[in-house]
Amino acid sequence: MTLLDSRNYTVGWICALPVEMAAATAMLDEEHGKPTQQDSHDKYTYTLGKIGQHNVVIACLPDGVVGTTSAAALGVQMRSSFRCIRFGLMIGVGGGVPSRLHDIRLGDVVVSKPRGTSSGVIQYDYGKAVENGQLIMDGSLDKPPKTLLTAMSSLEADHLRRGNGISGHISKMLYKHPHMQQHFKHQGLENDILYAADYKHTTGFHCAQCDPKRQVIRAPRNSLNPAIFYGTIGSGNQVMKDGITRDKLASEKDILCFEMEAAGLMDHFPCLVIRGICDYADSHKNKRWQEYAAATAAAYAKELLCTIPASYDDDEDLSMMDGLRARSNTGSSIGSGSSLSRRPTIALENINMDALPSSIFELASRLYAKEDISLASLIPDRRYPNQDALVEIQLEERKDYSISIDRNFSDFVKSNAKSNSGFKRALSKIFLSPAVKEVGGDVQILAEESRVYMMRQPREIFKKLSGRQSVRDWLTDYYMNSDEDIYFIVGYRTLVNAQFMATDLKVNQKTQQSRSHPGARENYRYETTGERIYAICFRRVSITSLRNGTPGSMLDSTNYWKTFAEDRGMEMDTEEEILSADLDEEDDLEEEAFGITTGGPDDSELELVV
Repeated sequence: MTLLDSRNYTVGWICALPVEMAAATAMLDEEHGKPTQQDSHDKYTYTLGKIGQHNVVIACLPDGVVGTTSAAALGVQMRSSFRCIRFGLMIGVGGGVPSRLHDIRLGDVVVSKPRGTSSGVIQYDYGKAVENGQLIMDGSLDKPPKTLLTAMSSLEADHLRRGNGISGHISKMLYKHPHMQQHFKHQGLENDILYAADYKHTTGFHCAQCDPKRQVIRAPRNSLNPAIFYGTIGSGNQVMKDGITRDKLASEKDILCFEMEAAGLMDHFPCLVIRGICDYADSHKNKRWQEYAAATAAAYAKELLCTIPASYDDDEDLSMMDGLRARSNTGSSIGSGSSLSRRPTIALENINMDALPSSIFELASRLYAKEDISLASLIPDRRYPNQDALVEIQLEERKDYSISIDRNFSDFVKSNAKSNSGFKRALSKIFLSPAVKEVGGDVQILAEESRVYMMRQPREIFKKLSGRQSVRDWLTDYYMNSDEDIYFIVGYRTLVNAQFMATDLKVNQKTQQSRSHPGARENYRYETTGERIYAICFRRVSITSLRNGTPGSMLDSTNYWKTFAEDRGMEMDTEEEILSADLDEEDDLEEEAFGITTGGPDDSELELVV
């Protein structure tokens, strides 16, 4: 592998602002430049380098695009492009919450630290409001990987013994990059001013016109070296700039600092959040301390990485990031042509690739609950695989079917391919609104997991089923009374806790309805809970009539049987008929259907069939 090979990079570092990325890049011991090649659907820009023994990939959110959803999209794409990332860091600035218990000053560092069931990050603007106005959180976020928590504890103990080296790292950075001297240095104690929480900013960019009598008097510090605080970070989609609200939320949730991106990352990109304090999250906030705060956060991150040996091999981290075997990423996307390109899946569980009989999956017209559709079921109309099905057998996991699990699944569905019209119509149905005529823009599909359930020996199982009289009667009835094909479900793919995010939905003007529709959030996001089937693999059942000269030995086979066509008006001695039922060799896909293929980790493409 070359130095710029994406497989060499094991640490993902995400920033929200250019000043944060500048500080991050300046902290690198080595700069490796930009990736030499990148997937067409990956629109982010990456900087590669090394800190200590770790190769690091750094990325920043697009200019002017902030918030939890934007951070989640970047995190998912980074892990899709850099498959060997073991853990992540979210590094940048935040608004501090000063108190008697936590004497937080500008330039100090706050690090997310799990407490009890909390991950160390809470989304303070997501929950249920009760009568007294208190916000009750109704969800939890993933905790940082174990390797980071272990290193954080070790570094905290080391700092208690000898102090931290943040100022030293910043001095080296400024010496190496002298043009950063003016803005990335400490901004002076005289410019670190805290006002009473209930005192609003008056006018102007700075606080020259603010009443000095409303300043909070604090004891001077003996050193300019930043202090480090460990605890809960509050994350939301709006800037916190009100002292009273800040203190109320902080007291309820024991929050040390507020920011805007981390909550979107934690479930898609498990990471440690590190924030340099650039203001006090009140109306007096300004950008004077942003650069220095970004530098202190980056310096702490550098110290942390230098604590972690490069040769670690923690199973929990591998489960969370290298395919997340505890909750894996198969970054796949429908490109501008008629193909769905996919990089190799990293983690596969309970799977025997030689046993997979199929590679073609047809996308369902809706998301079915997993319990609504069964493997080895016979269906008369595959448009409705959950209706009128014959289910005669319960399969055993491992013995009869395999399961492959792709965790933190991501699909990017492009809209600029004419051949994707059928797929977009199906996505329109997913958004479940009569106001939606068509999905116009790109759609991103995210899920905690995507699971592939595949029968190992579908033909053998079908032959066993054909030996049951109830199955023979069912097949005979359809053969005698219908010209439609019958299908056998040999596999399906599911999504667990999925999100569908569309950039544009074309509204059906006839409905005269708003674009707001049930199940969708801003940016046209539809969420599902639980495990839903979204793609199915079918085998067509071929039924053949054999009247004369049928060898008697055939009747010993379970998929040959005698039947009598009484309703055909034949004499009794001519009614005897032999029916043969078997599965087609190839998986069935309708001419106008759309489907995807899925295979083993060596596959390089997923075909889109329309």
